[in-house]
Amino acid sequence: MKGSKVSSKGQVTLPIEARKHLNIQPGVRVRFVLEKNSIRIVTVESGIEALRGTIQVSEPQDFKVVRHQAMKELANERNTHH
Repeated sequence: MKGSKVSSKGQVTLPIEARKHLNIQPGVRVRFVLEKNSIRIVTVESGIEALRGTIQVSEPQDFKVVRHQAMKELANERNTHH
């Protein structure tokens, strides 16, 4: 796969092969995951991060507690459908 040159603004162009492989269209959000000797690019449109700020709450919530409860409910839902 082709490489890219970093611009003076720190920007790079993703090769078309990578954009097609990940179905990255204009406006799609990506996340950069720093690894030991590389950076992994991950689309976040279908993940929980894409939903950030879409649910209004009346008071601060502990995300770990909310996530754990949601995972339990999802597991229960899956078990009742199989």
